[in-house]
Amino acid sequence: MGKELHNLLQDNATTSKKKESSDILTIDDLNLSYDGQKTIFKNVSLEIEKSEFVSIIGPSGCGKSSLLNVIAGFVQPTNGEICVNKIPVKKPGPDRAVVFQDLALFPWLNVIDNVALGLKIQGVEKKERIEKSMEVIQLVGLSGYEHKSILDLSGGMKQRVAIARTLVTNPEILLMDEPFSALDAQTRENMQDELLSIQEKTGMTIILVTHSIDEAVFLSDRVVIMQNGGGEILDVINVALPRPRNAEVRLTSAFNEYKRQLIQNLKEGHTHNGEQLGSGI
Repeated sequence: MGKELHNLLQDNATTSKKKESSDILTIDDLNLSYDGQKTIFKNVSLEIEKSEFVSIIGPSGCGKSSLLNVIAGFVQPTNGEICVNKIPVKKPGPDRAVVFQDLALFPWLNVIDNVALGLKIQGVEKKERIEKSMEVIQLVGLSGYEHKSILDLSGGMKQRVAIARTLVTNPEILLMDEPFSALDAQTRENMQDELLSIQEKTGMTIILVTHSIDEAVFLSDRVVIMQNGGGEILDVINVALPRPRNAEVRLTSAFNEYKRQLIQNLKEGHTHNGEQLGSGI
């Protein structure tokens, strides 16, 4: 590894200290267990800055999706505290929006009606919700498809509708649980490019749960590694690749070094817990 690359990566194995004034999300010693016995995750502490892109990776069953559900307010932790803009999270709120692996689109509604549904539920007048929906439809690259049936869309286009539906309510934090896992490789990379473009335009804070190391490195400012055996944070890697990012960054030595570092950390986490590294990382 060259000296320049070594200098770039040598301090990235631990979380960088954040300025308190820029933190949008703070997680303090968070624990989650069921029936007082089964531990889902424990001792999770993390600070996330406004407009930061953070990915959470780790083996199946380590608590990644459960942590996302706690951040969303769908599940209350057993102990610890989570705050958005210094306000404790006790329930779901408009400051956080979630894109699930199961898109949960309504096939009997067309694109714009799916996108506008949240605004309709909020009681927003028809003219305003149409205007806002058209704006986000354009943002996600679906102009011209406003009145198409969901059934007529490709997988990637359905994913864009799901993202537009979350963006239309103008959340501060976008939570994504393996949103691209069902897509083919080329469509998945296209959606990753689109997601980076959306974040650049909106300045939104994004937290992504993924099994893909490649995806985590390409998209993220930081990657949080969780481990089995209690769901603790094993490490946090700062990804110092330049922005804006494009497909060419995947061909660089720095990109591949970050992937190597993440794979090594995941192997060490499995070894520590007496497990073998599986193929589902």
